Amino acid sequence: MLATDPSQLDFGQVRFVLFVGCILLAMGGGYLLRRLGVVRSASARPIMSAAIVGCDAPIAGLAIWHLRILEGVWKVPVAGGIVAVAACTLGLVLARWRRMGPADAAVFGLQGGMGNVGYTLGGSLCFALWGLQGLALEQMYCLFWPFFAFLFCFPLARHYGERAAGARADGPSGLAYAGRTLARSLTDLRSLPLYTAALGLVLNLRGVAPPAAIERWHVIDVLMVTGILTQFGSVGMTVHARRLPVFWKKAAGTAAVKFLASPLLMVGAAWALGLTGGPLAVCLLLAAMPSALYSVLMANLFGLNRDLANATFILTHAVCLGAVAVVAAVHLLTPG
Repeated sequence: MLATDPSQLDFGQVRFVLFVGCILLAMGGGYLLRRLGVVRSASARPIMSAAIVGCDAPIAGLAIWHLRILEGVWKVPVAGGIVAVAACTLGLVLARWRRMGPADAAVFGLQGGMGNVGYTLGGSLCFALWGLQGLALEQMYCLFWPFFAFLFCFPLARHYGERAAGARADGPSGLAYAGRTLARSLTDLRSLPLYTAALGLVLNLRGVAPPAAIERWHVIDVLMVTGILTQFGSVGMTVHARRLPVFWKKAAGTAAVKFLASPLLMVGAAWALGLTGGPLAVCLLLAAMPSALYSVLMANLFGLNRDLANATFILTHAVCLGAVAVVAAVHLLTPG
């Protein structure tokens, strides 16, 4: 079972509220700056790329380097990776069935499998609910994330973006095309978090101790806040409120994949792997997280339908945070 220390619970709740505040402030600020003409939507793309390289890459390496890899919990990241790929595949199949164009199909599929499981939501919720043990399990769960994002999602986004732009017609086909797309993703500077995560894992497994200054100077915390402000701010710069209602039906479809199909897939993966107790609880929670920020970044970086990505991102987060608010209110109003 996951233990709950009241002091950890309070700190986790404060941390969660602060992160949500930063998210709302950044998105609202980015949107307002664009509306006032201070920045343009086109400025979001280089900001997103810079944030991936400058914030996400060091965070991925440092977090995994510091992670205490507990014996026997290897099933947690394996379950997360299986469910993420399965949910993405389900989304792409549904998009094909609904005859969506490449720019919409990629967003629909990617957002069905990519969940906000990291420090911007899933991690904070696990910390608030179960303290350090919950946070440790969430970090274990996220071990799969850089490899899933940059070996699976980036090539898919690039492939569908090229199809949407009509760029594949004169190119190679079959395995040759798949190999070329993967190679381009692996040599893209924005895939740097994949390599820093791998480096962090090697250092961790070899028992190399991280420099104490990283924790003493709160380097990861600074990078996390900077990443939240720049990435969510750049997303806010791309939001056009009048366009969002056009895509609510497709966004609702992705929400169904995220909140219904993904947890059911996790139940199946947990049963197959024998997950129980605290690890199972964390995996089920993280499987039901709203669409990831990275799915919006990919839509912007690879020429996909960013309006659909924004609509789905906002809808799924509104549903999730609304549910969290209701549960928190019930908890506070319940005597004892």
